[in-house]
Amino acid sequence: MTRVTLIDGQMAGISGDMFLGALIDAGAKVSDIQQTLNLIPDHFPRCKSIKLNAAEVKKHGFRACRTELTIVEDAEETKALELIQATQEVCESAKLSEKARSFANNAIRILTDVESKLHGVEISSTHLHEAGSTDTLADILGTAVGCDSLNLFEGKIYSCPLAVGGGTVSFSHGTVSVPAPAVLEIARQHHIPIFGGPANEELTTPTGVSILASLVDEFVKSAPPLIPDRVGYGAGKRELTDAPNVLRLIVGQTGEERFERDAVQVVETNLDDVSGEVVGVSVQRILEAGAKDVWVTSALFKKGRPGYVLHAMCGREEVGKISRVIMMETGTLGVRYQPWSRFILQREVVTIKLGFKDRTFDVRVKVARDRFGEIVRVKPEFEDVDLISRETGLPVREISALALDKARTEVGKKAGV
Repeated sequence: MTRVTLIDGQMAGISGDMFLGALIDAGAKVSDIQQTLNLIPDHFPRCKSIKLNAAEVKKHGFRACRTELTIVEDAEETKALELIQATQEVCESAKLSEKARSFANNAIRILTDVESKLHGVEISSTHLHEAGSTDTLADILGTAVGCDSLNLFEGKIYSCPLAVGGGTVSFSHGTVSVPAPAVLEIARQHHIPIFGGPANEELTTPTGVSILASLVDEFVKSAPPLIPDRVGYGAGKRELTDAPNVLRLIVGQTGEERFERDAVQVVETNLDDVSGEVVGVSVQRILEAGAKDVWVTSALFKKGRPGYVLHAMCGREEVGKISRVIMMETGTLGVRYQPWSRFILQREVVTIKLGFKDRTFDVRVKVARDRFGEIVRVKPEFEDVDLISRETGLPVREISALALDKARTEVGKKAGV
């Protein structure tokens, strides 16, 4: 069985304390989290003491866990590098797992980097206001411990689109529209889907969205297939008029799947006024830009005009770059993109040696395995087979068959088959 987690911030967004509450409600122990939080004063001089409290509350009739931090700290600005260093040191002192440390350090960097960008200064000169308080550090470190204790890092983590609220929010830099600039920038950089409402106030905080950006593997419109075994509800501080102010966390299992899951984006555009030569060059340019795959299908558009649909598959981070290449090369006025889920095999390339008379040739071989290590396919690289054919005068099909037989034997021995 494979661990699957769904973070549902559609009702009331996400904040650090809400997510911490959801983890505790799902089974994470307050004592384990507190043990790590006790190390903060040793590495973050601003903090003198910190205590985590968790209690059951009701939000619109629904029970949830509300966490609050009792902190004694100096009221002073914090440098971004101080927050980064404190996170690294606490992670080491607490002996968190490698994945928990990676999450915590990444979440802090996401938060501090966006503050640096928004203020237009280098990270070394960035001073934090609200984001530099002890509770930011506690929320992220507490989340790292909670996720570790529930084994969330060992599976795949999904998230629904995120409610950000509406209206305005006031903080040290004045009053701004919701979502706050830091929330919006993190969502932009990490392609996090957001929507306004359901309340006319701030629902998602910079700390909350930085946790999401560092934690989530894939954003989905609906829950993935899973058998729920734990559900946690984390309560926000305020009372909302039309919705329970809670974040829902669903932890479950899926059946054993032979293949790994993967998420990609597919960018497409319709072309009815470009030549075949332009389409061919565009395909090459898109591949050079980092697309995983590109293909073209024939189509018939309005007024009976024949043309093409150009498709490019890429990672979530490359959508903007690939879109620009498509528009620049084809002249199209727009593109569309959508997430695709897929099953994939683990792939590797090994090299075998084939001897013909007094010569030895290297042949690259693609080996595909399922998630249990079982070999599903072995395929010699055609370019290498073709080269040998040209050099020896033997047919490609004979060389390919010899390479395949030897590859299966050698790969099977390495795998202990």
